[in-house]
This record gives sequence, structure tokens and C-alpha cells, in this order.
Amino acid sequence: MKKLTAACVFLAALAPIGLTAGDASACGMSVRLEPIPERPTPVQEIANAEKAMDSGNLLAAASTVLRTFPGIRGATAGSDPLQTRGLRVLALAIVRSDGKAGQASGWTPNANLEWAIQTMREIDQKRPNDPAVQADLGEALSKLPRTQPEAFKLLSLLAQKDLMGSPFAYSALAHLRQAKGDTNGAVAAVKKCEEMTKNTSICKVAPAKAAPSTPVAAVVGKVAMVAPKRPRVAAF
Repeated sequence: MKKLTAACVFLAALAPIGLTAGDASACGMSVRLEPIPERPTPVQEIANAEKAMDSGNLLAAASTVLRTFPGIRGATAGSDPLQTRGLRVLALAIVRSDGKAGQASGWTPNANLEWAIQTMREIDQKRPNDPAVQADLGEALSKLPRTQPEAFKLLSLLAQKDLMGSPFAYSALAHLRQAKGDTNGAVAAVKKCEEMTKNTSICKVAPAKAAPSTPVAAVVGKVAMVAPKRPRVAAF
């Protein structure tokens, strides 16, 4: 009897913290204890980060990767397949947030973008001639002025071969074309972008700024100021 009572006390003590499961019916009570939920595996975490990024939740995507692999900024692309997936997610989350996602202490948005570009270069080296990776790299390169010429060349080639696998890459190409004054080319890239995604807001490109027009009155005034005086004709 004492053993049974002791067992009941032990089970009752465990009940609040959920360290066991089942019915404690032997003790004259029925307590069903919930099992402890399992933590997501690293594979599940990176899959969740990819879903978050695809849905536009860039901060959550970056946070999930950094939580799963705290030292991932120092990881080498290609050394581990799962970490490489995490590197891609973190890099693209940074690119698509203009350097804001995944910011660590002392990291400016510009420094974040530099890291993302370097990371995508390393992934591209490990997976050469992969159009999807090249599109991601081109998208990253389009974010900094010094790498925009390289981005334009890379994305233009992919578009020409119809190998662009990302609406974000088409959006980047549209912005680059617009900046060069190629309005028709920008419109064509926006159309391709919209065909590849339901979230067409990512495809929008600001219209090219028109040159400021000078009022007619001002033009007339300037002409009057510089117009040569008519010579006087002597009267006879």
C-alpha cells in the first residue's frame, strides 16, 4: 500500500511538468498528460525559412537561419548542403530587404549587401552554369552601384536565353533597364516578372523621371535677352 501511495505521489508530481504520458488510473485518478512537443530539426527550420522568404517575410526568414546556424556568416558555401541552403536564404533575405534583414551588431545595410553578394558568388562557384543561382547572383549584384554593370550583363544574358528562373531577377533587370533609359525594355521585363508571380507588387518599377520643362515665358525672356539688336536704317 505504501508503495502504491508513493507511486501516486510521484505521478502527481510529474503531471504538471508533462514528463510522462498516459492514465494514472492505478492511483484512483485519470490524468492524461500531453507529450512534450519536439523541437524542429535543422532541416525543418531551413525549410520554414525558405517558406518565410517566399511569402515575403524576410526578417523571419533571416532570423530562422541565424537561430539554426548561429555562426553561418563564417560558413563556406558547398561544405554542407543544408548550411548552403541556409546561406542562400539569408543572402536573398538581405538582398530583398535592401540590407535590413539579418543585421548583426556593427553591420550596416551596405556591409550586409556586400556579404550577400560574396555569398552568392561562392554558391555560384560551387554550382556553375545553374540559371537559378545565376539569377539570384544577378539580383544581388543589382543592389550596389559598383556591381550593377555586372548585374545588367548577367541578367540580360539570362533573359535573352529565356533562362531567368526568378521574378525578382526580372524585377532587378527592369530597374536596371529603366535606369539606362530603356523604357520599352523595362516594360518587357516587368511583364515577364508579372507572368511568374501572383505578387505583382514586386515587379513595379518607378517611371523614368522626365527632364524638367522650362516655362515658355522664361524661354522667350532668354531669347529676348540674347537677341541681337536690329541695326537702325538711316532715313533719307
